[in-house]
Amino acid sequence: MKQDWKAVGSYGTVGLEVVLCILVGLFIGRWLDAKLGTEPYLAVLWFFFGLGAAGKAVHRAWREMQAAAAREEREQGNPAPMFDDRKARADERAANGDRRADSSDVVPYPDERQPAKEHDER
Repeated sequence: MKQDWKAVGSYGTVGLEVVLCILVGLFIGRWLDAKLGTEPYLAVLWFFFGLGAAGKAVHRAWREMQAAAAREEREQGNPAPMFDDRKARADERAANGDRRADSSDVVPYPDERQPAKEHDER
């Protein structure tokens, strides 16, 4: 649980870092423009430097997230699937002789569906 909050703190500041990089670059450029009399040119140049620094910060955070995910996977193994595999459950029931294995709630995969009869008589 403590690691989860640490990750929130680490990666939650990426947005702030992006905004600050861009603004600092813009303000440095405006300050240099005022000192040197090169009105819009240095502000635009330093704005793009700020964008580059922001991109680098996002890339660094992404690499750290990937490394943390790989480390957790090595330590804890792959997580359990988030969905229920109905076909595997039906196969398991059939192997155990359970009557529910032939239940109609098991939906076949699209490639296993049977073509419909032309006239279904009921």
